[in-house]
Amino acid sequence: MSPRPKNPPADRRHEILEAALRLFAQKGYSATTNAEIAREAGVTAAALYYYFPSKEYLFRTAVTEMRSDLEPRVQMTSGDSFHVDPQTLVPQVLQGVIDFFSQPRTQAILKIVMAEGQRDQAIARIWEEKMVSFVQAILPYLQHHMQTGRLKPMDPRVFFLALQGPLMAAVILRDILKIPMLHDLSNEMIVQGVVQTTLPGLLTKPE
Repeated sequence: MSPRPKNPPADRRHEILEAALRLFAQKGYSATTNAEIAREAGVTAAALYYYFPSKEYLFRTAVTEMRSDLEPRVQMTSGDSFHVDPQTLVPQVLQGVIDFFSQPRTQAILKIVMAEGQRDQAIARIWEEKMVSFVQAILPYLQHHMQTGRLKPMDPRVFFLALQGPLMAAVILRDILKIPMLHDLSNEMIVQGVVQTTLPGLLTKPE
């Protein structure tokens, strides 16, 4: 392990993160070494260690920043949103979620988790601790509107999956597997389809 430099290097944190994600996506998380990341970012091993003491810490930082980018897009996480009806708020949240998962950095991390999460418990653990909190933040809103009768009573996790599942499938098929027939489907078209076909089945019928 390289010693931490006495004088902090120029701020290269962003370049190191981007270089690491590129290599993780190309070679795999396990196969990528810290030395390769340093070369890709154009920094010394000491500079890499100054910002990221381990590869796991580097990946955790990338996922944490990704999670922070998702939070402003989702407005179900506070009591202030409870007064907004699901027909209005759910489509807005779905649009924010699919726009978030369409970003190159998010997709790079998603590829890593899908490819290596089952083999590397550190990757699975980091992804779970960051993304599960996002799901848990949404559940109180759903529970509230089930109690008020606006949404059909069910396990709110099932409600979440019923809407999130089609979005993730679309992102994986269109952007990661790059199915040609789907490349011209916009995020707006996908959200509109989910809202029109799935959401009505989760709402209660008006009296």
